[in-house]
Amino acid sequence: MKNAIAAWASSLAVIIRSYRVIATFAVLVALWIFAFYEWLGLSESSGLLLILAIIWATAQLLATVVVIAGNVLSATEAATAEGRILPGGSLWVKDWGRLLQTLVVCVAGTLLGTCLWAIFDWVNRHSIEVASFLTFHSGKAVSHVPVEEIYTVIEGLLWIALGGFLLSFLLTLMRTGWAKAVRASGKLLARSLYRAGFVTSLLSVALFGGAAYELVNWHPKVPPGFWDYTQVVMRFALVLILLAAGWFFWLLSLARLDVPKQELPPIPISPQQIPR
Repeated sequence: MKNAIAAWASSLAVIIRSYRVIATFAVLVALWIFAFYEWLGLSESSGLLLILAIIWATAQLLATVVVIAGNVLSATEAATAEGRILPGGSLWVKDWGRLLQTLVVCVAGTLLGTCLWAIFDWVNRHSIEVASFLTFHSGKAVSHVPVEEIYTVIEGLLWIALGGFLLSFLLTLMRTGWAKAVRASGKLLARSLYRAGFVTSLLSVALFGGAAYELVNWHPKVPPGFWDYTQVVMRFALVLILLAAGWFFWLLSLARLDVPKQELPPIPISPQQIPR
């Protein structure tokens, strides 16, 4: 656990020093959300607009893969080198091999997530049957509401574990290649379900995501008009910055945990510490 705490502290220090990269990434996320919103708003009454919508969606997918590959590569380099700040190039990558690796993992993760979503949806739709079963065998009325809440908590934890596994696999893939990443997938999955890997993922989502959620749902009382729009813009800007910081904290912490000790950068020794 000491290694995990050291990884968290190191990642947080890198994020604080990389405030410019975090702010730039938050702006890119805002532009991506705006583009996605505009894509949903396109009318599909004609074939030309439908083709335009498909091209737009494909461009967004490719941009997402480019950004994720750059983020993961920069986190991997920061874990294996003495990086005190995220480079500006961490927001994109030009290596076609890295892009292909990221695209494959993103597609596989999307398919896996779709299957899990279908399973969770099926389980949630049977909460009333579970409550009825518990009522029949316990002799006391059991509401389906707490059953659904328990399902929601378990589902959230499993989604967090899945995200941690996919990120750990992609980080290992960037560093070692397909063969070693596939061989290490079992260990990465186990570490994503418990121990430091799961705690790291849970900490990243709970702290940064929870703070962003509270900020979204906070509605300060201000006079209507200019100040009302201003506080909305400021709140959502802070939300994007928090989410960007949480994303990089998650990546950097997992990268630091996944890198073997022999690959970590050596601790610099001053000339006074060299024995004579």
